[in-house]
Amino acid sequence: MPARPTLSPKENLLEAIRFGRPEWVPLGCEPLLHVFQLEGLNRFEDWTDHWGVGWEVGIPGTVPFPKRHPLADLERLDDYSFPDPDELVLTDEMAHGLAAVDRSQRLVIGQLMRLLFERAWALMGMDNFLASLIERPADARRLLHGIADHGRRVFARYLDLGVDGVMISDDLGTQRAPMLSPQMARDFLLPEYEYCFADVLAAGKIVHFHTCGCIHDIAADLAGLGITVLDPIQARANDLAAVKSATFGRTALWGGIDTAVLALGGPEQVRAEVLRVMEILKPRGGWVCAPDQCIPGVPEENMQALWDTARAAGRY
Repeated sequence: MPARPTLSPKENLLEAIRFGRPEWVPLGCEPLLHVFQLEGLNRFEDWTDHWGVGWEVGIPGTVPFPKRHPLADLERLDDYSFPDPDELVLTDEMAHGLAAVDRSQRLVIGQLMRLLFERAWALMGMDNFLASLIERPADARRLLHGIADHGRRVFARYLDLGVDGVMISDDLGTQRAPMLSPQMARDFLLPEYEYCFADVLAAGKIVHFHTCGCIHDIAADLAGLGITVLDPIQARANDLAAVKSATFGRTALWGGIDTAVLALGGPEQVRAEVLRVMEILKPRGGWVCAPDQCIPGVPEENMQALWDTARAAGRY
């Protein structure tokens, strides 16, 4: 009979992501994070954000996509006014939610979606931004630093609110490779990420970095920034063992369970997938078991098979 846990779920999560001594593999379904985002940063609807980017929802239940780009040409960069993070609103609902959090049981996380790379191409359009890295590298660096300064100032507001950490999204990968070569990512993005996260890491807070797609070629670089958690580690886009090797002891992993199996397989296939990934990512901690994507339409029995299997096989 397994020993009775001595850690609370929150304590166990912190032990796992800090490479301590977790008693079980934490699960993505455990209600341990209170995540909020200042009003004006993101909405799941058709809208224009405070950068001037126009967003439209394509498929119901999914995130909107940038359709109107206010800075398509970097010749206009000097005339572009970067938005003021102090104008973002902490609503009464957010404030009441923060006040009600039981901090002994949950971590408070301030979120900022589309931090840097995604923000740059949303402003310019993907083709225009990628071309600018070659044709106008100095202006591209100016743009990225202006975006990074905005992010750092948003994080300062979160730190003033007493968060336990920040959560960002910046999808860097396609299904087969990073969108930028590793060297270009190191040249253009890594210095700005370091600048963005400096105050958060200096305060000893969590940095939870979300990036979809294939990132195993730059996983070590991301871990070198000092980020706490990297997610979702897409199973079909990455060599899971290589990502674990590149990040172990520095950055914990969150995700890794193939959503294609969850969506299209049955409970037995899901159980086999969980056990397969357990063998790779469970040893020595540093992993939170969760799907590698959040999509609508996954059968409930498959999600239940995921969590039941992970609970049964996830003890240390």
